[in-house]
Amino acid sequence: HGLRLRGEARVDPMGEGSWRLHEAEIDLGVWFGWLAPGAAPEVADLLIAGLVNASGEGTWRGGQVGGRAKIALVNGRIESPARKSKFEGVAFTVDIEDLLTRRTAAGQVFTWTSGRYDLVELGAGRVEFTLDGDRVKIALATIAVFGGELAVRSVEFSTKKAEFTASAQMTGVDIGKMVFLLPEILTQASGRLDGYVDLTRDAKGISIGEGYLGLRQGEPATLQFVPRPGVLSAALPPAINKLYPGILQMETAGIPLQAEELQIRFVPRGDEEGRTAWVHLAGRPVDPAFKGPIDLTLNVRGPLDEVFNAGANSTLRLMGR
Repeated sequence: HGLRLRGEARVDPMGEGSWRLHEAEIDLGVWFGWLAPGAAPEVADLLIAGLVNASGEGTWRGGQVGGRAKIALVNGRIESPARKSKFEGVAFTVDIEDLLTRRTAAGQVFTWTSGRYDLVELGAGRVEFTLDGDRVKIALATIAVFGGELAVRSVEFSTKKAEFTASAQMTGVDIGKMVFLLPEILTQASGRLDGYVDLTRDAKGISIGEGYLGLRQGEPATLQFVPRPGVLSAALPPAINKLYPGILQMETAGIPLQAEELQIRFVPRGDEEGRTAWVHLAGRPVDPAFKGPIDLTLNVRGPLDEVFNAGANSTLRLMGR
């Protein structure tokens, strides 16, 4: 059930010889649950479905399989309840040049159509990789996320211990799609940011390290604050709020701010001034009754996991807790 294959083998009296797999079709929804206990720890807890096609040829010598094979997955689904992640529409074709050394040809491609990592919805993704023994070499990985793209280049790790640190470039990220992760300052926002974020992957999940996001030159953003005295007015001395009541009114009345400058910097382990993050914001309220510009830098000092909404039990963590 769930398996169809056609092949042949020629063996000598010692049980060694050659083999050829003309075609094979395996339903992982049926078979992976049986195979998982004998798989590597990194994949043993996964829920995997999809149709695998395989072919290949080679030898059986000294109890070892040699030769080459091609394996393809279509319409796959991969889920990890422990890591709160899933990927839909998974597909790949892997050309294994040497089964004995587990080496593939360069430029293998793994794709998916949609997914989720913890609280973050993912769009389509593409990973270009090469396998060489227990080493995985990723030339380029791109993921559609937050309405933009995250790209990572030149990452290498072991299949026995899939841990790595990489700097991910972020392009065209829609701040409106990130509001739910940010401190409870904004009710809604629009505008696109570019920048980078350092990511570390270990047995516990993915940690966010240092990073920076900023508006592109000449592309303003619109921000609407929570309609109550909030982080802006509450952080200012009463005398300043009295002299410049526009900030308090902007928050309490929900008047949007058009930002010409917006810069967000994460330094989880702290910078030379003891800040773990800062936000620079410059612009004007859209209400023409407000005459003056607003130019603010908000400094954060202290654990970022108490400020951002990832959650204490999340697999998406902030470094330097």
